[in-house]
Amino acid sequence: MSKNTQNKHDSEVVDAEVPQEEVVATTEDVVASTEDVVASTEDVVASTEDAVSESKEKQSKTAKASPSKGKAAKGKASKDDAPAPNKNNDAQFDQEIESAGSGASLTFPMQCSALRINGHVVLNGRPCKIVAMTTSKTGKHGHAKVSLTGIDIFTGRKIEDMSPSTHNMDVPNIKREEFTLLDVDNDGEFLSLVTAEGDTKDDVKVPEGELGEKMLEDFKEGKDLLVTVITSMDEEAAISYKEAPKNKD
Repeated sequence: MSKNTQNKHDSEVVDAEVPQEEVVATTEDVVASTEDVVASTEDVVASTEDAVSESKEKQSKTAKASPSKGKAAKGKASKDDAPAPNKNNDAQFDQEIESAGSGASLTFPMQCSALRINGHVVLNGRPCKIVAMTTSKTGKHGHAKVSLTGIDIFTGRKIEDMSPSTHNMDVPNIKREEFTLLDVDNDGEFLSLVTAEGDTKDDVKVPEGELGEKMLEDFKEGKDLLVTVITSMDEEAAISYKEAPKNKD
């Protein structure tokens, strides 16, 4: 190869190498620019995340504060809107409660078909001992009916009534207590009784008829008597007595 040809070839190589360096430099600039864009994007994402977090925090605080305020406002409105108390209504309510309580303690319900002779039932508003019962056959237009005959435990008067066998009837609560006869008042009308605990009771009348006469007679003879008193439906009466057992000392 001639010298001129070699120089021409070297010149072409040099000329070819210059554009390649420029391409490399340009590529590096593009990469740098891309990195700047990525960095900017990351900054934007970070800022967005901060904004979202701050927004959630504000919403949480608002949600916590709102129910309390609503509750307080509701409580205030309820207090302001509440009607003034009516003393008459309160008194009536207390009276109804008292009546219901006393009524429940005086009687209890029992199905008519479950009643038995020698048991007790309320007939025409009176506590009675049942002495007779008859049940009619079931008819076409209703349940079987029970005819009841009772004796008023305080007056001895006979009372009759009728009720469907499936209906409830009131049964009186009856309490029996035994007292020691301490004395009789000057008029011979009321007994002075003493409980086993030593408390006195002076409001029980002397029984009418033969029972009362015999009781007073035995007491005047100096006998120690034990008197049985029944209580039912706010009434009480002495129904029997016996001589107290004597000490063997």
